Amino acid sequence: MTEPIVYRLDAEDVIRSDDGNLPFVEISTCLATDMTANLEETYDEDLEKAAFSDGFPCRVLRPGQKQWLSGKVRFFLEIELDPDQEEEITNPEGSNSTLDELRKLAGE
Repeated sequence: MTEPIVYRLDAEDVIRSDDGNLPFVEISTCLATDMTANLEETYDEDLEKAAFSDGFPCRVLRPGQKQWLSGKVRFFLEIELDPDQEEEITNPEGSNSTLDELRKLAGE
Protein backbone atom coordinates (compact mmCIF):
# COMPACT_ATOMS: atom_id res chain seq x y z
CA MET A 1 0.00 0.00 0.00
CA THR A 2 1.42 3.36 -0.98
CA GLU A 3 1.60 6.28 1.41
CA PRO A 4 -1.04 8.96 0.85
CA ILE A 5 0.09 12.27 -0.61
CA VAL A 6 -0.20 14.96 2.06
CA TYR A 7 0.32 18.69 1.60
CA ARG A 8 0.48 21.34 4.28
CA LEU A 9 -2.02 24.03 3.35
CA ASP A 10 -0.87 27.61 2.93
CA ALA A 11 -2.85 30.51 4.40
CA GLU A 12 -4.37 31.48 1.04
CA ASP A 13 -5.42 27.97 -0.04
CA VAL A 14 -9.18 27.62 -0.52
CA ILE A 15 -10.93 24.79 1.36
CA ARG A 16 -14.33 23.54 0.21
CA SER A 17 -16.69 20.86 1.48
CA ASP A 18 -19.14 19.38 -1.01
CA ASP A 19 -20.98 17.61 1.84
CA GLY A 20 -22.16 20.65 3.81
CA ASN A 21 -20.40 23.09 6.07
CA LEU A 22 -16.77 22.84 7.11
CA PRO A 23 -16.12 22.30 10.82
CA PHE A 24 -15.22 25.35 12.91
CA VAL A 25 -16.34 27.93 10.31
CA GLU A 26 -19.90 26.71 9.54
CA ILE A 27 -19.66 27.59 5.84
CA SER A 28 -18.86 25.38 2.85
CA THR A 29 -15.90 27.34 1.43
CA CYS A 30 -13.18 29.39 3.11
CA LEU A 31 -9.49 30.23 3.08
CA ALA A 32 -7.21 28.06 5.21
CA THR A 33 -6.34 31.20 7.17
CA ASP A 34 -10.05 31.73 7.99
CA MET A 35 -10.30 28.25 9.49
CA THR A 36 -7.19 28.64 11.62
CA ALA A 37 -8.27 32.16 12.68
CA ASN A 38 -11.63 30.78 13.82
CA LEU A 39 -9.89 28.06 15.82
CA GLU A 40 -7.59 30.65 17.37
CA GLU A 41 -10.57 32.86 18.37
CA THR A 42 -12.31 29.92 20.00
CA TYR A 43 -9.56 29.47 22.56
CA ASP A 44 -7.76 31.87 24.88
CA GLU A 45 -4.74 33.87 23.75
CA ASP A 46 -2.14 31.68 25.48
CA LEU A 47 -3.49 28.53 23.86
CA GLU A 48 -3.63 30.31 20.49
CA LYS A 49 0.04 31.30 20.67
CA ALA A 50 1.14 27.88 21.87
CA ALA A 51 -0.95 25.84 19.44
CA PHE A 52 -0.37 27.75 16.23
CA SER A 53 3.04 29.39 16.52
CA ASP A 54 5.30 28.59 19.47
CA GLY A 55 4.11 25.02 19.98
CA PHE A 56 3.59 22.96 23.13
CA PRO A 57 6.77 21.54 24.68
CA CYS A 58 6.30 17.79 24.94
CA ARG A 59 7.88 14.36 24.73
CA VAL A 60 6.75 11.65 22.34
CA LEU A 61 7.28 7.90 22.48
CA ARG A 62 6.88 6.40 19.03
CA PRO A 63 6.15 2.71 18.40
CA GLY A 64 9.39 0.76 18.21
CA GLN A 65 11.43 3.52 19.86
CA LYS A 66 13.14 2.97 23.20
CA GLN A 67 13.64 6.63 24.00
CA TRP A 68 11.33 9.57 24.37
CA LEU A 69 11.79 12.29 21.74
CA SER A 70 11.50 15.85 23.00
CA GLY A 71 10.18 18.71 20.92
CA LYS A 72 7.10 20.83 20.33
CA VAL A 73 3.63 20.10 18.98
CA ARG A 74 2.04 22.66 16.66
CA PHE A 75 -1.29 22.65 14.84
CA PHE A 76 -1.52 23.19 11.07
CA LEU A 77 -3.90 22.32 8.27
CA GLU A 78 -3.07 19.74 5.61
CA ILE A 79 -4.85 17.94 2.82
CA GLU A 80 -4.53 14.25 2.01
CA LEU A 81 -5.32 13.79 -1.67
CA ASP A 82 -7.80 11.12 -2.76
CA PRO A 83 -5.97 8.11 -4.24
CA ASP A 84 -7.63 8.57 -7.63
CA GLN A 85 -6.79 12.30 -7.73
CA GLU A 86 -4.23 13.14 -10.38
CA GLU A 87 -1.36 14.91 -8.67
CA GLU A 88 -1.06 18.49 -9.84
CA ILE A 89 1.53 20.63 -8.15
CA THR A 90 1.53 24.27 -9.08
CA ASN A 91 3.67 27.08 -7.81
CA PRO A 92 1.35 29.97 -6.95
CA GLU A 93 4.23 32.37 -6.37
CA GLY A 94 4.40 34.93 -9.12
CA SER A 95 0.97 34.04 -10.47
CA ASN A 96 -2.20 35.92 -9.65
CA SER A 97 -5.39 33.87 -9.60
CA THR A 98 -8.52 35.68 -10.61
CA LEU A 99 -11.94 35.16 -9.10
CA ASP A 100 -13.09 33.59 -12.39
CA GLU A 101 -10.27 31.01 -12.16
CA LEU A 102 -11.37 30.12 -8.62
CA ARG A 103 -14.99 29.78 -9.74
CA LYS A 104 -13.86 27.51 -12.57
CA LEU A 105 -11.93 25.31 -10.12
CA ALA A 106 -14.89 25.17 -7.72
CA GLY A 107 -17.15 24.00 -10.54
CA GLU A 108 -14.97 20.99 -11.40
